Amino acid sequence: MKKSIQGQTLILSITEGLTANKIASYNEELDKIAPTFSEFNELLLDLEQTNNIDSTGVTFVIGLFKKAKALGLNFCVIGANSDVQSLFKLMKLDQFFEMKNQ
Repeated sequence: MKKSIQGQTLILSITEGLTANKIASYNEELDKIAPTFSEFNELLLDLEQTNNIDSTGVTFVIGLFKKAKALGLNFCVIGANSDVQSLFKLMKLDQFFEMKNQ
């Protein structure tokens, strides 16, 4: 996971699959970054380089969304391919957070 900052926006880029075998390392990185969340007003999750996602990955995204909302941050998923977008829409997650193609 890569972290970048654009003004008041924190961008977290997932550079591999959002699957069960990767989530533990993403959570470790997230634990290091989370204390800085309050410095921002928006959190973008960039999935442009993510080709696959499983149920554990979906749970990770939901958890990240909940953390952002608890701190009053806008949350948006950007760059997700059509398969990931379809999955989120099927699960009605697009009703909770915005998705953009960038």
